[in-house]
Amino acid sequence: MALSDIVDISITSDSVGVARTAFGTPLIVSNTAAWAERVRSYTDLAGVLDDFAADSPEALTATAIFSQNPHPKTIKIGRAALPATQVYKLTPEELSSTLYSFRVSGEGVTEETVDFTSDSSGTLAEITDGIVTALNAVVGKNYTAAATDTDTTVTVTASAAGEWFSIEQISPTSACQIEQTHVDPGVATDLAAIALEDSDWGILLTNYNSNACVLAAAAWVETESKIYVFDVNETDAIATAAGNSDTLDDLATLARARTMGFYHHKPDQFTAAACVGRCSHADPGSITWFGKTLSGVSPTTLTSTQRARLVARNANFYTTVAGVNITQMGTMADGDYADVVRGDDWVEDDMAKRIFATLAANDKIPYDDDGVALIENDMRATLTIAVQRQIYASFTITVPLVADIDAADKLARLLPDMKFSAVRSGAVHKVNVTGVVSL
Repeated sequence: MALSDIVDISITSDSVGVARTAFGTPLIVSNTAAWAERVRSYTDLAGVLDDFAADSPEALTATAIFSQNPHPKTIKIGRAALPATQVYKLTPEELSSTLYSFRVSGEGVTEETVDFTSDSSGTLAEITDGIVTALNAVVGKNYTAAATDTDTTVTVTASAAGEWFSIEQISPTSACQIEQTHVDPGVATDLAAIALEDSDWGILLTNYNSNACVLAAAAWVETESKIYVFDVNETDAIATAAGNSDTLDDLATLARARTMGFYHHKPDQFTAAACVGRCSHADPGSITWFGKTLSGVSPTTLTSTQRARLVARNANFYTTVAGVNITQMGTMADGDYADVVRGDDWVEDDMAKRIFATLAANDKIPYDDDGVALIENDMRATLTIAVQRQIYASFTITVPLVADIDAADKLARLLPDMKFSAVRSGAVHKVNVTGVVSL
């Protein structure tokens, strides 16, 4: 006779698994994805190369992410239905006997450094015409350069919407100002559609980074539990004092709390993506975005004045300190730190989903002090992990006595005044040492 003939036991799991947000998963916005769905996931570079050319911005961004060690296990690419028509604007100074030099690359474009040297009596018309001729001579170019504004500037416009190219200014920033100036084709609309299909990602990356497009992406992400990381090579960011209304300055003025901007002179090295690749793999709270060495990214040489201008914009950059290439400063546009934002987001997500799981797994949570204790336990579980991960150093929870809760809240089955306070763990980015030496 079997035991089950006498004692028949059936065990049913009451646990409810609630998916946690993928805070470490980056999403790259693609202007050229050819598939019907809005989002695809990739676990390695080979998968990306099945869908995109090796010199495409999508593949180069993915390369920057997967080249870091360690790096996130998964990335996502979101299809934009409203692609940008990329435009660079070059504004040269009228200088005689001066070299104007730019490095050009892009999808299908032969990487090349192009030069023009003004003569001993250089005029803006001569300089802009010389730059236009040099840029239009690049083999495989997917753009057209033209003199504009009565031969005082050069605009370099993509041949079609979604075409991508990079222009790096090699000549001194005093010789020419560079920026991307294309209009926003509907960034927020695309991001909303992407998130509607798949919002299980935590970090946004874009590659067509004009002022209009970046500000639109930053405005959208500000209302989401995500962060946005981008880079620009606008020379005004290092050539002028804060208050000049370049992209990094605009974001600081707007105090965007979820946007992290980098200045880097080489757009085709995708500094923002490399930093995301290096930092996003770790649990929130366990890593700071300052002081990281990035594979495949060249450091930018900055004077103390240029560095101070970027710091004043709450901007980030990649430079050499004591022979080591590191990221600085690890801040969002409002001046707070990226790791702090991610840590708070994780606490909010984990606590909300723990409480929801408790509500869903129980036939009833009684409206008494024992029921309050169940919710308190969920809060405590999240905050205990937050301390373990060094998001917070300590915390305190306060909960109401059911006898003190207003009758209207009880009637509405609302449990109010579940509160916690916490002290941030913080991180060390600078050190002051004072020494006394005597005989």
